[in-house]
Amino acid sequence: MAEELEHALQQVKAAGYKMTPQRKLILDYLINHETHPTAEMIYQDLQQQDEQISLATVYNTLEMLLGTQLVLAIDSDQDGKRHYDYFGHPHYHAICTNCGRIVDGENFDFSQLPNTAANETGYLITGYEATVKGLCPECQRKLENQK
Repeated sequence: MAEELEHALQQVKAAGYKMTPQRKLILDYLINHETHPTAEMIYQDLQQQDEQISLATVYNTLEMLLGTQLVLAIDSDQDGKRHYDYFGHPHYHAICTNCGRIVDGENFDFSQLPNTAANETGYLITGYEATVKGLCPECQRKLENQK
């Protein structure tokens, strides 16, 4: 993961942002956690490592990272909160419409999506994200057991 962090740091610098220790800590956290945390979760976890970090710093850094397209925001209908995910490589998200669980899906060919969308719409595609919604296996089992 150190290589992934270094690549991400280079992208942040190329976008014209200064890399502070707190920003690096937040970016490293997102790269190494697949939990799709909220800003508050990130803040609570990182306060144990850096007591100087503030919730405002977490929010400001997340907004900056959203602008670089290294991070995606996922708004959850289930808990009404915004979750964040490192998007250093294309993947999709599957969200359970019952419990709100969010998982990454890797096994999908995104290579033609930008070109297809550009050809169809005439847009200059600068980024994309994909989300599918349904019932996770655990919720499916629970619903089946209720019958």
